[in-house]
Amino acid sequence: MDKNAAISLIGELSNAFGPSGFEDDAVEVLKKHCAPLGRIEEDSLRNLYVYRNENTGDKPVLMLDAHTDEVGAIVQAIRPNGTIRFLLLGGWGKSSLPSSRVLVRNRLGEYLPGIVAAKPVHFMSNSERAGASYEVTDLSIDIGASSKEEAEKVFHIGVGEPIVPAVDFECDEVHGLLFGKAFDCRIGCAALVETLKNLTGKELPFDIVGVFSSQEEVGERGAQVAVNKVKPDIALCFEGAPADDTFTEPWLAQTVLGKGAMLRYMDKSIICNPRYMRHAVELAEGENIPVQCAVREGGGNNGAMINLAGNGIPVIVAGVPVRYIHSSNCIAKYEDFESTVRFAVKLAESMSEALLGSL
Repeated sequence: MDKNAAISLIGELSNAFGPSGFEDDAVEVLKKHCAPLGRIEEDSLRNLYVYRNENTGDKPVLMLDAHTDEVGAIVQAIRPNGTIRFLLLGGWGKSSLPSSRVLVRNRLGEYLPGIVAAKPVHFMSNSERAGASYEVTDLSIDIGASSKEEAEKVFHIGVGEPIVPAVDFECDEVHGLLFGKAFDCRIGCAALVETLKNLTGKELPFDIVGVFSSQEEVGERGAQVAVNKVKPDIALCFEGAPADDTFTEPWLAQTVLGKGAMLRYMDKSIICNPRYMRHAVELAEGENIPVQCAVREGGGNNGAMINLAGNGIPVIVAGVPVRYIHSSNCIAKYEDFESTVRFAVKLAESMSEALLGSL
């Protein structure tokens, strides 16, 4: 795997504008990088399908999934003072919102800078200074307008326009660290692309369809459509997985930077097929690929929708650990990304009808 090219791809995807329902920019980046890898299709939900060049159409199907949307927001209304009332698209952490820089798309398709307004301490009441809780609808985004008319006529802001964090990707090459927004799940999208690249030219007993699915953050909606189109026999979901190593006791931390892909036994939405999980863990151990296993109390992912489709589809989740997920700024490690791709390639190569029959 070309490290520089992979980091460039992660950065390009991270910087792409694409909250749930508005994934177009991220999809265009993926089209460009996937064009040499297979036949491409797109549906009206902005799901992107890549049918590997080597597919024959008469084999069982392995579906590789990663979602293209990021947590963001949408313009609900414009206040008389020109600030924007907004609602969240997905679970953008409420505590990280005040003072965040954002980009607001206007009706002309331009991306305007704005700030989630934080009231200066000078104007706070005693309860506000004490850290009283607030609702998202109590917040505003300030783009610099001074009236509703100015926001609409001069800045061309309209109801229903999308909003994302204003963060540029950076790579600390000395320490192998990646900084940016939308690593959930653009880092997974990059892993899927690199997996397809590494499988190019290889004859496998399974056909492979890559699916870059939409609207995961608002209820795994794209995956529900995609799985019915692809009709896979087995699947692997890539994710940007919330790292727990900076706030969990070491003995309980299960998604740690630098320890490889997180393989999730369960979360609130799914219990992954235990026989498939056993195969995956033993495969990683045999290939000396670092992975870490996790059992989660909360969370959810596209695997839950894939698992319940058809007659039940065996699926596992490989997550690249990401610190501070669902906030404006994330941190990941390149070596975990690389381990995730290596794992996915070996998993695809290990597919067999005998394995499928044992699950």
